[in-house]
Amino acid sequence: MSLSGPRGLALVSGGGGDIGAAICRALHADGWGLAIGYVSRQRAETLAAELAAQGPPARAIPLDLTDRAGIRASVGGLLDAEGHIDALVLNAGWNQARSFLDTDEQQWRTTVAVNLVGPMLAVQMCLPSMVAAGSGAIVAITSEAARVGDAGNAVYSAAKAGLTSFLRTIVREHGRHGVRANAVAPGPIDTSLLRHAFEDPEAADAAIAKLTRLVPLRRLGQPTEVAAAVRYLVSEGAHVNGQQLGVGGGVVM
Repeated sequence: MSLSGPRGLALVSGGGGDIGAAICRALHADGWGLAIGYVSRQRAETLAAELAAQGPPARAIPLDLTDRAGIRASVGGLLDAEGHIDALVLNAGWNQARSFLDTDEQQWRTTVAVNLVGPMLAVQMCLPSMVAAGSGAIVAITSEAARVGDAGNAVYSAAKAGLTSFLRTIVREHGRHGVRANAVAPGPIDTSLLRHAFEDPEAADAAIAKLTRLVPLRRLGQPTEVAAAVRYLVSEGAHVNGQQLGVGGGVVM
């Protein structure tokens, strides 16, 4: 059975996480069939079963952005089965907050693989079907840190900034073929990724309190608020291209 919904087929990486699950729910409610990319299988499969019972098809597929062969196998298999991917949401991310002098090359490699190189490969694989169809939407979850830098997150900030520039180049090259590529840049969002970015739970609590004070709205954002921005860019923003939409409560203006 085809995975396409009334609006088409969307592939979401990191679909089992807090923001990813919210994105999947928002797109599914909007009529998209879903391929939910995962590293941790159980949560993604539970979400896929829940959504598929409510409307358009949904299926969980393995998608570890540090595994280039795995990306080729999963995305290639999806394309072979469906013939097209109409929307690609690059949501998966990884970070570990440390002063740059305390990082090592292994952390650099993992951070860049998940946040930049893996997404680039996924885009390269999905683009031909979008170009052939004369339309396609790509949305990456970047970060406000990519716009201004963030102490303790040098490598993550650099990788996300690179992803933003990459998407704008895709627009320059393939906008003429109907392909749109945009980014959503969350500020502090209340997710498990944020809380696990710190090795010490007390440090995490202190950092989250500090982040909250930096936001003019004086609260962390919610995954559903990021998902709403993604849904707009995928489903409605037909003339929005090469842009980065901040969802940070005004922390960066």
